[in-house]
Amino acid sequence: MSTFDPDSDPSSPDYGAGSGGGWRGAPGAGGGLTGPYGRIPNLPGMRRLRRPRGRFGCLALLVLIVIVLAVTYIVPNPWALHIGGRFTPSESWQGFGAVTASNGGHYELYLDLRGGLLNAGEHGRASCSGTGCDSLAGSAKLCGTAGKTYTFAISGAVHSWWSTDGAATSVDLTGSPLGDGIVVALHGAWHGPALELHSPDNSWTEAFTPAGAIRPDISTANMGTATTTIRYGSENDFQSACRRLAA
Repeated sequence: MSTFDPDSDPSSPDYGAGSGGGWRGAPGAGGGLTGPYGRIPNLPGMRRLRRPRGRFGCLALLVLIVIVLAVTYIVPNPWALHIGGRFTPSESWQGFGAVTASNGGHYELYLDLRGGLLNAGEHGRASCSGTGCDSLAGSAKLCGTAGKTYTFAISGAVHSWWSTDGAATSVDLTGSPLGDGIVVALHGAWHGPALELHSPDNSWTEAFTPAGAIRPDISTANMGTATTTIRYGSENDFQSACRRLAA
């Protein structure tokens, strides 16, 4: 006498729910699937579904992050990557040049200019905003025939997007050792590798004596002009020029 097993009847709602696994396709010992009549062999040409490898997903995410960072870094101000026609990946540029003033003064001026996204908001100041205008920051050093060197903070602006060549540029010397609220302004433009600047408002001769000392008081009696051309060079080159000037 046989006993009816509902798990073995395909018409039964309990078919496949028992220990045999039935048509549910439980894995067999050979790695294939098991049906109601035994293990299903792996047929030639049959493809197995595989989980995607995680490393490819991570690689795609990494590539996407690199692309986003590159776009964020380059697109807003590509000029900062080749300031003065040089490759400047740090978005900074250093140069110096002789300054000649209408009061007879002769000086050497060193500029460490910083712009672009990496230096945005440096010193907490923004000199301009909007399309086609980017802020400059950094520091400056000045020496005269008296042989003393002063250091200033810089704020300024570059009116460009793609290249500094031909770009209108302003550089303001601020902070100590100048008095509170005193700004020595220099305006001009880039011409290839050279930054040509002039004093537009008498502030240079009002702030500096012909020997390069800082005046204790600002007076319109010292009105005058000043011009300079800054070219790429190191701080050591600037110091050598200062020694020659003071000799």
